[in-house]
Amino acid sequence: MAGLYRHPKSKMWWFRMVVPERHRLAAGRREWKYSLGTTDENEARLRHAEKLAEIRRYMAGLDAFAAASIGEQADQVVAKGMVALARANIAHQASFDLHFDMARGIDNVSYGMLKFLSLRVRQSWGGKHAPAAERQCRIMRDTDLEDDRLEFVTDLPPRLGSAFPALDHRKLASAQIEAFEEQPSYQGAAFREIARGLLAARDWKAAAFETQLVANAAGEALPSHGVLFDAVAERVLRRLAEHRFTHWPEDAELVLNPMTAAMAAHLVEQDAPAPQPAVPDAPDRSLGALYKLWRDARRLGDGEARKSADEWLLAVRRFEELIGPKPVTAITSGDIRTFRDQCFNLPARVEKSIKKLPAREQIALAAAKKLPTLSAPSVGKQVAAIKALLAVAKEYEWVPVNVAQGIKVDGARHTGTERDHFNDEEMALIYNSRLMTDPDACSDTMFWILFLAPFHGSRPGEHCQLKPSEIVQDDGDWIMRFRADRRPQRGVDGGTMPVRHLKTLQSQRDVPLHWIVLEGGFLDFVAVQQARRSPWLFDDLKPAKYGDRYTYLSQAINRELRRLGITQTDKAFYSTRHSMKREGRRRRIPEMNLAQAAGHATRNTGEAYGQGVPLDILKADMDRLEFRSVHWDAVVHCARARVDRLRERMR
Repeated sequence: MAGLYRHPKSKMWWFRMVVPERHRLAAGRREWKYSLGTTDENEARLRHAEKLAEIRRYMAGLDAFAAASIGEQADQVVAKGMVALARANIAHQASFDLHFDMARGIDNVSYGMLKFLSLRVRQSWGGKHAPAAERQCRIMRDTDLEDDRLEFVTDLPPRLGSAFPALDHRKLASAQIEAFEEQPSYQGAAFREIARGLLAARDWKAAAFETQLVANAAGEALPSHGVLFDAVAERVLRRLAEHRFTHWPEDAELVLNPMTAAMAAHLVEQDAPAPQPAVPDAPDRSLGALYKLWRDARRLGDGEARKSADEWLLAVRRFEELIGPKPVTAITSGDIRTFRDQCFNLPARVEKSIKKLPAREQIALAAAKKLPTLSAPSVGKQVAAIKALLAVAKEYEWVPVNVAQGIKVDGARHTGTERDHFNDEEMALIYNSRLMTDPDACSDTMFWILFLAPFHGSRPGEHCQLKPSEIVQDDGDWIMRFRADRRPQRGVDGGTMPVRHLKTLQSQRDVPLHWIVLEGGFLDFVAVQQARRSPWLFDDLKPAKYGDRYTYLSQAINRELRRLGITQTDKAFYSTRHSMKREGRRRRIPEMNLAQAAGHATRNTGEAYGQGVPLDILKADMDRLEFRSVHWDAVVHCARARVDRLRERMR
């Protein structure tokens, strides 16, 4: 029972309910306790009713999954048991030098079980039915069952069955058995009608022997009653009732009596319950189904490669390999913590042959070869993916709570120290080097990306996905317009260009071009690309797996930085964004202006009103960034030489 409880100190009303014993393992607790967030009793009662309905839906989901699990177990028992009995029959018949296959073995098993089932049911009818049944079942040499089992069956006491309650049905069934069993081609046909009658009446106990026989053959100790017994019995009867013998003529079904339909009609007349499946099918509540629900909600097609989608799918696969294929309703907080701890043992940055191995094998290999393992931020991404999926499960009312909420990964959060700024000596080392002063030292694309980075604070990847049409004038100032694509764009060749995405809402912005970059002839470079009708401003970049045009260039630039002697692990080309912020603060540029240029979120809600700083003010502030250790004249001269060379190639 759920209760309404008032906390003695806070006076807040709480929802409290003891978790039923059958659900405690899945829920991971013995009691549900939730603050209703109000001190008003009437409001608390309304919220209590909502929470109770939520909990009941959650328990219904657990019960449905348990029923589905029993159904799957019953399917496995029956399939395994029937195959084992058929193989025993094949081995027995092989001793007579006869050629038997699995289909013939299944036929023999089904025929023998149907004949004994018919014997017991007809014995329970009494009168002339009992001696007729015994007469037909006196010899069972043609079955696949062992002799000692046959003697045990024939010694079973008659049982009063509930199937075929009407005398007309019994007479019709007996007459059919007499007629069909005289013809070898139709043997088993009328016996099958007995199984159909029992299935229609849902009389599982009438097939108790056949049920136990199949379970024993499968190596399962089946209880004589309960949900699992009923599920196995239903599936055994259904197999027997639907079995079509391989030796039957094609028109056999046309001459068989529709006994099941007659039985069902009689049961309806007697107000008996209509036949239903023994175990209802439960909806798929797996993590995989939840992941598909998330993809559908974001309208991601199966063939669309997106980094976040692949990372989430990897997290789902790892979770199911390390924890097991649990339904979402059965995942506990302990499972999330175990998954987190196991992820720390997974190898990092390994070749594809190792990545293809199951997660547990990867962990064993990493321990044996002492491979580097996943870092805290990488583990944090895996846990965050599961946590986000469980939040979706809560949104769709699969679960009442997100059991991953509050579980943290130490060291996973961004601290601001992952990348450091370039100091004056390092800026001089980069921008006074041959890379920036010799027109033949690197590609034009690498040069311009290096040139743009420190003056604007933009993400290098944002520069890499600029289009020539996005370098425009606004109120007399030349700007770069960073925008996402709302829909796939067509290239000049008629093909579809990758859809561009922005990292945050603040990433959509206009950034004024620095005066030194303009002095270097950047607009002339843009004009050449526009004349060439290039779809991208930097059109020689090869996109990586997820369409990122910066990935390979980033690797190349960072290799050059290492050659220059910048080898610190906390410094990479991305450090130019930190350097821009550092230089801006040295120049006393307002923090809000620096954030707007870099595409960072402002801390003050009011600062976002009016869409930020006017461009003329932002232009004046950005032009003050000069980096005192760098001699920009040589860089500007190199830039103009590159533009002149590009023009010559265009002629």
